[in-house]
Amino acid sequence: MIIGKLAELKRYKGLSNNLDKAIDFVLSHDLLSYPVGTLEIEGKDIYLLRQSYVGKPLAEAKPEAHKLYADLQIVLKGEEGFGYAHINNPSLVVTEPYLEAKDVAKFTVNDEIIVPLSENSFALVFPEDVHRPCIQANKNQVEKAVVKIKL
Repeated sequence: MIIGKLAELKRYKGLSNNLDKAIDFVLSHDLLSYPVGTLEIEGKDIYLLRQSYVGKPLAEAKPEAHKLYADLQIVLKGEEGFGYAHINNPSLVVTEPYLEAKDVAKFTVNDEIIVPLSENSFALVFPEDVHRPCIQANKNQVEKAVVKIKL
């Protein structure tokens, strides 16, 4: 997992062609101007999920992992907590087995790191990164963009 500020995102170019395209898109578009919903950037290889919500209490935000896509999760406005545990973490328990059609498995975890994501911060997560997005930091609205990047 990589945590950073949007101003530093370009340093991660070169890891994959799809990631490069996603970074170029993010840095050249006003993501806050897009309506809530899904926008295809490069078909199903790269697409954007534009979200607006109030964060969830820790117990309601479910840890998840993907196999086919990396997530570039960007807080555009507001603040949230973002949990992380490596896929080999011994405290992980699968609660919903991997479903290829949705590219997701769900977990519970007792030993994770929770970092704050504030405005213009991002988390870039890969298949080995079990992550728990949308953790409530306060009662304010969060505006977010999640770019799904096929690996």
